[in-house]
Amino acid sequence: MVQILGVDFGGARGDNNTWLARALLDSPSLSLEDVRRVTRRELTEILASCSGPTVAALDFPFAPPQSFADFWAPGCRTMPELWSAASAIEYEDFLALRDEYVSMHGEPKRACDPPESYSCLHMVNPIMLPMTFRGMRMLHGLWVGETANAISVPPLPQYSRPCSAAITELLEVMPGAVLRRLGLPYKGYKGGARASQRRQAIVTDLPELGLPVKFEFGDFEDVALRSHDGLDSIVAAVAAALWALSPELFPQPPTEGEEGFDPVVLLEGWLYAPNPIETQ
Repeated sequence: MVQILGVDFGGARGDNNTWLARALLDSPSLSLEDVRRVTRRELTEILASCSGPTVAALDFPFAPPQSFADFWAPGCRTMPELWSAASAIEYEDFLALRDEYVSMHGEPKRACDPPESYSCLHMVNPIMLPMTFRGMRMLHGLWVGETANAISVPPLPQYSRPCSAAITELLEVMPGAVLRRLGLPYKGYKGGARASQRRQAIVTDLPELGLPVKFEFGDFEDVALRSHDGLDSIVAAVAAALWALSPELFPQPPTEGEEGFDPVVLLEGWLYAPNPIETQ
């Protein structure tokens, strides 16, 4: 039995738009237990106190592109070093650094970012920067804190404590990228004239794709149809469950010592989305 968490992370100062989908994976069945809004503090407490093996898929950039990292925090070579740097600065100062950098260099993406994504330095709909900053600060607290489970953040080498048998894995996901890989509507389901129809198509078709994970929206279908953020948290949970069952379904970067290894992934991270449905 694996605890599954899917998170649509809200970075706004008001902290009223983070959604959490909680589920249990009893292979191959995924049972949704709760889908609701939480504060970032609540989410941090939940992630820090998981009991037993857990996979959490988090919808925010775990780190900025290397060129901005070199501008902001020169000398950092891994995500945890950037998380520590984020914890030592205020958002207003981080925003000022972003503005100065973007005025000279624009908004580069990371090596792992797909075509449909925005740079995590983006500030106009979607507003990516505050969720990147506040997400990094949360990850820092989890990485250095005394959590019930050891924390693992692929593609970093596994981090664990000898006293912990269980692992909480934290994956960076983008629900739109997951939907695209699965052949489902990945644009226009959040707003616009046909948004409700596209959400209905996702809710109808996702459980019928023949994935290794078997699940139904059940009592949470109405939430998914009403709230694209709630739907994103459920899509993230499905991605987390797929990873828990079959990590080989996900493209992954070469690890250190393997041919093609690029150390940039240890700094920028990796966005996890399953292979296209037709190849599974």
